[in-house]
Amino acid sequence: MNQMRTLFVSVIFVSLVCGCSSENKRDSNVAAKEQNEEKFDTRADEKEAKFVADAVEKKYDEMKLAELASSKSTNKQVQDVAQRLLNEQSESLVAFQNLAREKGITVPVEEGNESKKQVNELSQQQDPEFDKKWCDEIVSKHEKAIREFESMRDKATDPELKELIANDLMNLRAQLDELNALEKNIAKR
Repeated sequence: MNQMRTLFVSVIFVSLVCGCSSENKRDSNVAAKEQNEEKFDTRADEKEAKFVADAVEKKYDEMKLAELASSKSTNKQVQDVAQRLLNEQSESLVAFQNLAREKGITVPVEEGNESKKQVNELSQQQDPEFDKKWCDEIVSKHEKAIREFESMRDKATDPELKELIANDLMNLRAQLDELNALEKNIAKR
């Protein structure tokens, strides 16, 4: 538990430090994409950099959704799943940030603008509708992420990125299984 807290505090610290840049006034994923286009010479390297930047943004997106469910839901099962998701996505975020740092890839420092809008809309929902809509949203995000990770796993040339994708895919699939079971439980109520 202490290790998780330290990891979470580290992620927040990095986000705050990076978030103080002037780029933060606009979507940080747009800024990351522009900077990466200028840095990388080949289209393959550029695509891998874009994938890493997008993966980081998705981690932030899912962490924000998990934080929302942890605090807003009155369903203990939803809260527990959301907390596990938050912890696991935080670990994955750090792994992607470390890879980005090693490869010189610029990554976002927060969730995207679209995700902020989704979190805001979801936060207006009341139980039990909140739980259902939250599950629908997070399941959809996981399904999309799995498709994108599988596609990049097959196309990536960087061995470190391939390994990170393979590890993350295992986690995403396990999370999706848990989320699908949770969604079925909520539908029964």
